[in-house]
Amino acid sequence: MSAIGAIFQRKGDPVSKDAIERMSASLRVHGALRQQHRRLDNLAGCWTKGMEFTPEDRFEQQPIVNGDQIFLFTGCLDYRTDLGRAIGVEPARLVSMSDSALAHAAWKRWGRDCLLRIEGRWAIVVMDAAQQTLFAAKGPLGGPPLVFHETAELFAIASAPIGLHALAAIPREIDEQHVADAMILNFQDGERTFYKGVQTLRGGHCLEVRRDRVEIREYYQVMDVQPVRFARDEEYVEALDALMSDAVESSMRALVTPACTVSAGLDSSTVAVYALEALGRGAHGFTDPLLGYTHVPGKDWDGRTYGAGRMGDESGPVRALAQMYPQLDVTFVASEGLSLDDRLDDLIRLSEMPPFGLNNLHWSNEISRRARDAGRNVVLTGASGNRTISFTCRHIFSKLFREGRWIELHRELRRLDWKQGMAKRYYRAVVQPMLPARVIKAISRYRGDLSHAGFTGFSAIGSDYARDMRVAERAVEMNWDDSYGTIRSPQELRRRMTVNGNREQNAMMRLANESLTKVTHRDPLGCRRITEFCFAIPDEQYLRDGVDRLLVRRLMKDRLPPEIVDLKVRGRQAADWHARFTKDIDRYRDEIERAAADPQMAERFDIPRLRKIFDTWPEATPLDATDHPDYLVAMTGIGRVIGMSRFINWVNGKNL
Repeated sequence: MSAIGAIFQRKGDPVSKDAIERMSASLRVHGALRQQHRRLDNLAGCWTKGMEFTPEDRFEQQPIVNGDQIFLFTGCLDYRTDLGRAIGVEPARLVSMSDSALAHAAWKRWGRDCLLRIEGRWAIVVMDAAQQTLFAAKGPLGGPPLVFHETAELFAIASAPIGLHALAAIPREIDEQHVADAMILNFQDGERTFYKGVQTLRGGHCLEVRRDRVEIREYYQVMDVQPVRFARDEEYVEALDALMSDAVESSMRALVTPACTVSAGLDSSTVAVYALEALGRGAHGFTDPLLGYTHVPGKDWDGRTYGAGRMGDESGPVRALAQMYPQLDVTFVASEGLSLDDRLDDLIRLSEMPPFGLNNLHWSNEISRRARDAGRNVVLTGASGNRTISFTCRHIFSKLFREGRWIELHRELRRLDWKQGMAKRYYRAVVQPMLPARVIKAISRYRGDLSHAGFTGFSAIGSDYARDMRVAERAVEMNWDDSYGTIRSPQELRRRMTVNGNREQNAMMRLANESLTKVTHRDPLGCRRITEFCFAIPDEQYLRDGVDRLLVRRLMKDRLPPEIVDLKVRGRQAADWHARFTKDIDRYRDEIERAAADPQMAERFDIPRLRKIFDTWPEATPLDATDHPDYLVAMTGIGRVIGMSRFINWVNGKNL
């Protein structure tokens, strides 16, 4: 774990020692073990080192200075052996090369062409004093955060806003427009941050700064992958099997045997099985068992789960997996005694942004704590599986209709396991996605289905504030559909899941979680090789004969128990949110009242609506409008208000 930063005085004035030391000292929160910096007249860079996760981390030494150049790297490389071979690095030398040294070798070999050769989650900054340039880039599918500030006199870039705000020329001020957009979950303005004058560099993008200009370009677009077609159906599974073996083993590079999260879903359980197979081959020389952690509801849960066909307690299928693989040591984490806002203030301080998944904080923190206490600081996940190996193709029907493939459309729609007649199936799968979003929202509001009713159904944003900040108009202008009902093809769904501004918000939260818990989470299912393969193969590899998520089901048919591979329902994280919220309801009510007493806060949030929810708080977990007319705001909206209000107070120095 590390953080980097750089300063470019574009008028030629030297970078003061005080300025780069202030930036370096501020980034210490993400790298307490070591802080170093170098200056080359009007250019300077700094690096801070935190927790070591891999054997090669002990060799990290930055900034790397090569003549008139300063090279900075942060992140974690995948497939190091392949990269070293391509560069010409001897295997004996590779074992003592840090990721930054290997990335620098790639830079020296290929220059900017290395961006498509370096795999993993990474970010680089390269300063050239002779050419008077600063170049920065992030991995094709994302990487650690890089935020920047530019004026005619100054360009500064860092792993976190705190590195920029350490400079006197960059005050910390809230970007009110981004706050308003975020309140309705519109992150389409992907370069924007919660701070005025601070932008973020997006994954798959690079920037070049010269004295007279700043240029940003997209160098990689995952949707442009070339189609992959095999002669035999089995070849798709065989190819994915080989990719999975390599991806999981590469992600297991660690100081000690990694742990993993395990659920009843197809993704994390698949990663766990491949990790077990890698350990069986002696991967990385590990001999300890694989530890698995499964989030389960606490004892006060009432057994009710939001969402049709959702499973609130995933322990049953996981127990079947553990019985199939005795070498998998599973711990069921109920997080007893923890509140929904567990360590929220610490997370806001380190991420410098409001969290948007308050209900999941407690159990994610507890799993990291359990893993760390067991001596493991790398945890494997399957977070990207929904857009790769277990992608659902149920948005294909409008595409089939537009392409005139009506017989195929009818056959597949008839074979689905939906508990609906054909007329409703046609409306849901074919007609609705082709309707205008405003029509979908109107129909949903009439039916009491708040999940497709637009932001008014799930957000507690103040109505006057929403109007003044033009959040509805901006959503339309940015082609963001808050009804979530107009997805008209599998490719459109993939694009929304993969290329969105929320990816950069997640990068900031990932860095904060690593700094907070001293544990890193790795997701082999999101690596570039698996992503590109899954995007390139035909739609029918995911849906055929009424069976959805077909690719991973075929891959794992004999490697996962039937309780998982044949499971028709999906898990629901934090199913016990209502019980935990109810336990602390008076404290949360007081927090809303404190927001109501602040005129600016009261403008941002719909305080009367929130008060009414508290006054009519349901006795059991609400599942729809019949349980509570404002069930979505009760479930998620209040938590987002609490997170946003605490964040704004922190920025303004009101709750330090």
